[in-house]
Order: sequence, then structure tokens, then C-alpha cells
Amino acid sequence: MPDDEEWAFEAEIDLWDDGESPTRLPDEDAEQPGLTGQDPDRIVTVTVSDDGEVRRVELAAGWKAEIDPRVLGATVLTAANAATIDSVGRRAREVRDSPPSAPPADGDETPLTAQDVLRLTDAVDAELESFAVRVSETTAATAFAESGGGHVAGTAENGHYVSLNLDTAWASSARNAEVESELLDVLTALCRKSAPPGPVPESPGRAYTELMGLLADPARLLRRVGLTPPPSLSAGAEGSDRR
Repeated sequence: MPDDEEWAFEAEIDLWDDGESPTRLPDEDAEQPGLTGQDPDRIVTVTVSDDGEVRRVELAAGWKAEIDPRVLGATVLTAANAATIDSVGRRAREVRDSPPSAPPADGDETPLTAQDVLRLTDAVDAELESFAVRVSETTAATAFAESGGGHVAGTAENGHYVSLNLDTAWASSARNAEVESELLDVLTALCRKSAPPGPVPESPGRAYTELMGLLADPARLLRRVGLTPPPSLSAGAEGSDRR
């Protein structure tokens, strides 16, 4: 006859087999801050970092009584994409609230001839064309990932989760922790594979930066192309008028 300790251990295993996850410690959530996304029924919660990296997938304890396991994949997709959209929205607000500073005026008053301006615009055109190619290269093709256990697989494009397929028989009988772990495996891999391979440069190139610097000071640009006199001549003319 099993003693009390053995019976308690078996009861805990039975509880897990029913789909219940062990209670998390109070500070466990605090160790993984981030943004969350949920489906409308709050069956699935996906937590991502500020840069969109998937940190956690959580299933409601009684999800098997709430939805058909065959729609769990679509439910996870909804939550994961909601979290991603929230992350992108936060980064967009940060960019909006902290716009890049205007190029500093260098004080250069060297005259610009028509040929100088043409060479500069040609160089800017070439840099923009090259820049467009680099940006297009950051657009990854459809990515595929499968969990280590082989029960979950999915696809994504440019950080957007497109499909998620689960072994419904396994999901119906597996513990929540096991399902969450394999879902996290796939979402993490898809996020990594479908994200751009590197940051997009802030500026297309030196010619573009030079042109933006000229446009930042229209008065100086007009002087350099000869449409208005240099400051010294303007000051001399004003002095003559006073006399």
C-alpha cells in the first residue's frame, strides 16, 4: 500500500496529465517583461520583447473545455500576431516621439556650379537605387519551422505568422506545459528566420547626407548656387545704402 508521500506525488502527476500547469512563482513573470497578445477569448497569451522576440506562450488552464483542439493553431496565430503588432506599434511610437535630428549645418560657402549639382544628384540617385536593393534583400522569403518534438509546425513571412499546424491528438492529451513548450519552439524559430537579416541603414549614403544637409539650410544653398550674394557682400551693400 503506497504511503502518503507516494500518493501525493502520484496525485500531482495526475493533475499535470489533466492539462494543469504547476503554479508559477510570483517573481517568475517579473523576470520576463514584455508585451502580450491574446485571442478574443483569452485562450492563448503570447509574450514578446520590445523588439518582437517571442518570450512565452501560455494556454488557459481549461482551454480544452473551451475550444476544439483543431482550432488551437489559429488561436495561437491570432495571439502571436497581436503581440507582434503591439511591439511594432510601440517601436513606431518611439520613432515618432524621437525623430532624428536635422543634419548639422557645416557652414561651407564654397560655390556650387551646375555640374557640381548634377554630379551630386546623380550620386544620390545611385545611392537610393542601391539602398532600395538593400531594403528588398531584408525581406525574407516564407520561413518554415518545426518543433523539436515534431508536433507543431508553422510558417511566417517578414515577422508575420502565417500558419500553425498542430498534432491535434497530441495536443488533446499532452500537458499544457508540453504544448506551450513546442509552440514556443516554433514561434521563436519563425521570428528569427523571418526577421530581416540586419538593420536597415539610416541613410542611403554620403551623397544623400550631403544633399539633406544642403536642403536643411535653404539660404546657404541659394548662396552657394549663386542665386543670392554671399553674406560679406550683402553686409557691404547694406553699409553702402546707409551711407
